[in-house]
Amino acid sequence: MHSTSTVLPSRTLLGPVGWVGRSALAILGYSGGVTLLALGAAGSVLWPRLTRDEQAAAPGFMKTLMNQIFWMLVMGVPLVGLVHIAMGSFLSLQAYYGSTFVDGTGAVVGVGLLRNLGGLMTGMTFAGILAARMIPELRILARHLSSSGSRSAGSDSNVGHRPVETFGEAAGAPNVIAPARLAAPRIAAAGVACLLLSQWGITVGTLVGWQASQSMMGLSTEMFFMMMLKMMWFRDVMGLIVKGLLFGILPAAICCYEGLGPAALEDEPAQAGFSASHPAHGLAPPWSMPVFRAVCLSCVAILILNSSWFILVYHAVPFYGPTLLAPPGP
Repeated sequence: MHSTSTVLPSRTLLGPVGWVGRSALAILGYSGGVTLLALGAAGSVLWPRLTRDEQAAAPGFMKTLMNQIFWMLVMGVPLVGLVHIAMGSFLSLQAYYGSTFVDGTGAVVGVGLLRNLGGLMTGMTFAGILAARMIPELRILARHLSSSGSRSAGSDSNVGHRPVETFGEAAGAPNVIAPARLAAPRIAAAGVACLLLSQWGITVGTLVGWQASQSMMGLSTEMFFMMMLKMMWFRDVMGLIVKGLLFGILPAAICCYEGLGPAALEDEPAQAGFSASHPAHGLAPPWSMPVFRAVCLSCVAILILNSSWFILVYHAVPFYGPTLLAPPGP
């Protein structure tokens, strides 16, 4: 009997390869989950085929939409305003200390906020607000509805992918609510709120920069706003609308996936024990890591979208438009 020996590769050598493979699969799986949830939410809005049980179980779309927009604006207006007070004063003082384009301070402040910084800073600030409020709310809702549904429908090993079940007030039978239907009004509300907050932030930053230029440089109001309007492009206004919507929709989709996706229920027993122990031991609440992950991923996504918009819209067309400097010669 012949014996053959096979020398297996060292785990030390294959460790980095396995880590890269697992990371790639995790990124693709996470991106696919967020995309499917967002597409499902869009489909539930475009084709709202609700049964009578679903209508009795779930609140109306418009009612949830207005409630979500309300708290997003209440929390977002002061934070976004404070951020843009800093941005407007910084851009105005930068023109003063640089002493290069004092007459163009209006263009530096107004167009800079409108073209790039206003939407970018609003989106990142808004991403933190969404994650801090939306993920705990959805995780508590998902666990409550899932536990109610499991008592009536029995156990299911794939709890993360089955529809969330709840009970209507009038009917005694369980009603099925898809996670996409819960996410749809929240994603739509985030897009509308972020667009409004972007406009609010740009307005605050521009007014603060205008006052700073008057008090620090003695720049007249006519010169400030004339240079601002002279340097403004139509694509800047379109960018504010498009990026304002996307910078709200994408973080909201990520937060809804963290709150309603498979991970929201897989570690429920461990999180329940962790939640009970954190007041005595000073530990973080169970959803601190999902909130942190959602904020980081939302900021990365916003940066990618912002860079893509700049490359596709500003570099894909004749680059030189209204400017304070003469374009370089041929």
